[in-house]
Amino acid sequence: MTITERGQRLLGVRPEEGQTVWLFFLHNFLLGIGTILVYVAANVLLLENNPERNLPLAYGLAALAMLIAGQVYGHFEHHWLLQKLAGRVLLATVALTGVLGVLVATGHSVAAAIAIMAGYRVIYLLTNLEFWGVSAVVFDVRQSKRLFAIISAGDMPAKAMGAVLAILIHTNADLPWLLGTAFGAYLAALLALQATLRSHVVEAAPDRRRTRLQGVAPGLRRWFGDSQLVQTMCLSLLGLAAVTTGIEYLFFVNVKHRFHDEAAVMRYVGTVLVITYLLAMVFKLLLSQHTLDRLGVRWVLLALPVALLGGLALYAGLDRTDATALLPYFCGLYLGLEVLRRAVFDPVFLLLFQPLSAPERLQAHTLAKGLYEPLGMALGGGLLFALHALPGGQTWAPFGWMGLLTGVVLYFLTRTYRQYVAELQHSLSLRFTGEEAEATTDSAVADALPPTASPSEIRQLIRNLGTKAGRTAATQRLLHLGETALPTLAEALSLNTDQSLVRRVAQVCGRLRTAASRQLLVTLARQPHLFRREAALRALRNFDGVAADAPLFQALVQEEMHLAQQLLHGLATAGAELARCLDYELTRAQQRIFGLLWQLYPPQIIADAQRGVTHATRERQANALEILDNSIARPTYQGLQALLTLAPIGEKERTFARMLGPLLTPDPIVETVVERGEAIFTDWTVSVALSQWQPTATTIEALSPHLRSASPLVRESAFRILTKLANQQSALYQRINAAHQTLDSLLMSHAATVSHIAATERVHVLQQTALFAETPENVLSSIVPIMKEVTFANGQQIFAKGDLGTSLFIIYAGEVGIFNGPQRLTTFGKGDFFGELALLDAEPRSASALAQGEVTAFRLDQEDFYDVMEERGEVLRNILRVLCQRLRKQNEALQNK
Repeated sequence: MTITERGQRLLGVRPEEGQTVWLFFLHNFLLGIGTILVYVAANVLLLENNPERNLPLAYGLAALAMLIAGQVYGHFEHHWLLQKLAGRVLLATVALTGVLGVLVATGHSVAAAIAIMAGYRVIYLLTNLEFWGVSAVVFDVRQSKRLFAIISAGDMPAKAMGAVLAILIHTNADLPWLLGTAFGAYLAALLALQATLRSHVVEAAPDRRRTRLQGVAPGLRRWFGDSQLVQTMCLSLLGLAAVTTGIEYLFFVNVKHRFHDEAAVMRYVGTVLVITYLLAMVFKLLLSQHTLDRLGVRWVLLALPVALLGGLALYAGLDRTDATALLPYFCGLYLGLEVLRRAVFDPVFLLLFQPLSAPERLQAHTLAKGLYEPLGMALGGGLLFALHALPGGQTWAPFGWMGLLTGVVLYFLTRTYRQYVAELQHSLSLRFTGEEAEATTDSAVADALPPTASPSEIRQLIRNLGTKAGRTAATQRLLHLGETALPTLAEALSLNTDQSLVRRVAQVCGRLRTAASRQLLVTLARQPHLFRREAALRALRNFDGVAADAPLFQALVQEEMHLAQQLLHGLATAGAELARCLDYELTRAQQRIFGLLWQLYPPQIIADAQRGVTHATRERQANALEILDNSIARPTYQGLQALLTLAPIGEKERTFARMLGPLLTPDPIVETVVERGEAIFTDWTVSVALSQWQPTATTIEALSPHLRSASPLVRESAFRILTKLANQQSALYQRINAAHQTLDSLLMSHAATVSHIAATERVHVLQQTALFAETPENVLSSIVPIMKEVTFANGQQIFAKGDLGTSLFIIYAGEVGIFNGPQRLTTFGKGDFFGELALLDAEPRSASALAQGEVTAFRLDQEDFYDVMEERGEVLRNILRVLCQRLRKQNEALQNK
């Protein structure tokens, strides 16, 4: 691992993000150099001339200039593309720096100093809007959470350098050199921006979302947009800007009173600024992300106003007659505010904009920084100026209004967090929603049925759930019987081994929606057989969570997390084939964890998040993870995040070790899969593990249940091991033979049922077919039982044009010609499929199919396939994707004719 890779890993930067992060860091570093040099020049001039009166005046005029600049920026933001706007902003900044350089060189009056301070604030605003506007579009909400602190740390070393220069400045003659350097830094920042624009698509494209149920009142939308999140954030920032202005003012004034020599003033101020920026940089780079991960957005967001209230309250206990004690207090207050604001608050505050659509995100940032922050500065400057001549105007009065405003900020930030979570959910919710129609029985038929039935009749109804012909009627009858059928349904759930039938019985219990049927499903969810748990959790989505059951479901979440930890450990050592299987098992564990979370948290939030994490777009995935982070218990979230995000297996293992403790003596994953079998893993995973298993005298007993498995895949693998033992390890074979009196009959039964084409080979055939190429083998194994092996002689018609299509064919050997009358349309060979539309509808065939030589194929019938698609949604999704690709190619071919 290189030094760069180590550094990126320490900072939480992923390899594919490295170039982007350092471009933004460099960009912000250059902007920081320019901004801090202008800031130093302005303060050198202002601190020379009555700062008690002139600083508040400068704040007010700077706020007015910022308001004008913010309105101009907002106008062009709606008329120019973001790329063009960002470039023009930096050009304007370069020009404005040149103007300030002329002011510094030609005049040293108070008016010039105030003009320079106003110019600095405008430059700060424009560079801030440009930098964070581009950042908000390039990074999604999850990247923002990890990376905003890093890229925003770029200006910290630059500002520290500027503060060092402030210490070294002794005369005003040095100021033009500062502004000249700032001029060059802005030109370099423009080059860094161009490099960023070349490597990224920077576009604020709108996305389609539902109308907000609770937006901003119509009369206020001009000032806040449509989102209440923006409203509360802007009001928070207004109050915080006023308090920040007051604390900065008190710091500078008290330094001026303590040191009368200008050089001493600049040395002290510069030293404090150097310490501030260096601390902020270290905290941003090394601690900010970890603090956010441990505490979450809410507490990090509230840390600044809470700390401010504490710091302001300390003033009441100080001896205000002792100037020696006051200066360190104001220094500490200013330093603490700046470090917390820059290292903690600003990155998190900017993160809160990310769930908004891109245009709303940019508008919100422009409103916050271009309107409400200047208004806050003007409010602070106005209060300082107005109270200056009053008794206590320089002592207790500022602390009164700053404490009051900080309390208001705390209130609005609390509301901001709630609106942030609501906005995350809004970003994930479906654009079009509607009430799902519930299946109901015909009332006339229901009234005609007897209200009760004997246990034997109910058992027959349960058996009918497994048949296509009787399923609908049996379901309606069981629902009509209601709680009368529950004892027999409970018996079926506890004794039946048919997974498909257990799932259908669980669905009936879920649709009954009674307390007793829910309790049956809760009992089923507690069983160690995970397929039964999955069926129970799917049916439990018809019920609201019950607080009394929360400890049970939390314990099941922990159980699933421990299983995920074992799977991750196995992934680190498994071969490629078994690793694919374990990766699928991890996906199943994620789905079960989501099912358990449905019973612990508001279902709509969990449903939106679960849908979002599987979405194709990166931004929706990020929003889904973020809403989970702010909705569920942090340990659960950390484990789920590790499973859902792309990261090295070792990193995921370390996350689980911190959360659950390390695995002390984990068994090899192959032995674990073989021992726990189909109660935990899918049949394909068990089959692959058996093919890699090396049994010993102490573990050979684990083979027994696999010899009787209902899955042909597992049975085949188990009997291959048995054959291998008979030929190579007779002692082990004799041992298992002695333990099983019926082994000979099992061998005879297996030999009689072995197909011409093995079940494992059938999975490989499916995987090599374009229709199923991207479907995991663990899912394809569920298709094996419905694959009917068929053969055709040379010239034999498979189906004719106009026949009702009800089957798909996959060629295993030979060739099949597709004809429209005498015209041959195409020829299919091994691995190809045809007749696929019959899986989705039963329309007449559009062409005929004839065998071109002897053909061996697999036939998949529509009715059988519907059952598989109902249980395994991945199959349907993949089929639809491939069919869409075929239709698209056909349309393109027609257009090119």
